[in-house]
Amino acid sequence: MQQSQRPPAQADRWGESGFREMRWQSRVLSKQMRSALYLPPGADQPGKRGFATLFLLHGSGHTHRSVLSEVSPQDHVGLLHDTIVVIPDGDQGWWLDSPAVQHSQYAQYVLELVEWVDGHFATARHRGARGICGFSMGGYGAMSLAAQHSALFGSASSLIGTLDIVQMFPDYHRLRVLLGGEIEAWHAANPACHAPKLAGTALFFCTAERAFDLPQNKAFARALEHHAIPFTFKTYRGEHDTEFVRQHLDECLAFHRRAFDHAQVPS
Repeated sequence: MQQSQRPPAQADRWGESGFREMRWQSRVLSKQMRSALYLPPGADQPGKRGFATLFLLHGSGHTHRSVLSEVSPQDHVGLLHDTIVVIPDGDQGWWLDSPAVQHSQYAQYVLELVEWVDGHFATARHRGARGICGFSMGGYGAMSLAAQHSALFGSASSLIGTLDIVQMFPDYHRLRVLLGGEIEAWHAANPACHAPKLAGTALFFCTAERAFDLPQNKAFARALEHHAIPFTFKTYRGEHDTEFVRQHLDECLAFHRRAFDHAQVPS
């Protein structure tokens, strides 16, 4: 994959969040994309030791900016210690490569972004130092990308994620646009169908008792159990909404830091 040579163009920090906006030209999407970026001290200096990296994928209807204003990961970055946090703007692309919409290649976009971040900052460039997390649509993306690109991500987590999308076939409009009306394409893009590929990846996912995705999370857990793949799955009170994500994001971040520590990534 060809790496973009565009240098990072960073706006001022957003208030007291510690995050800043990063703009870069995506080759695969043929447009400028934006991400929220948190850099621990020294992460942008040459010669520093490798930093762990966590990619946080937003849900449908959100942007990188709304994650900061409505979910507030900035309140919990201390749990990650010295970890670079990247929150990409994924539009409504569902973090997948659409077989039906040629320009909607958001899985390749994330892979391109991983390479771009590794090329510009003091990352530890191995899977044990790289995690992926997300909520709702982003939870789907996190588990899907972790399964299909296990050499890149050593840990994956999801909050209220749609982890068995065939349960939404054929009525969920946005996925029908992206995947088409044939069930085979939905199976090919389904995290539950790719459970065997998650062997060796640290896994955590949680959802709410009244969330529509609860049956999907249970099906994903059964698929992992069938293949004897370790995971942690929790169900809490609540619904499929931003409030649930805000309440439980800290647990996902702490999970990733433990995974980084297990991989002996400096903190």
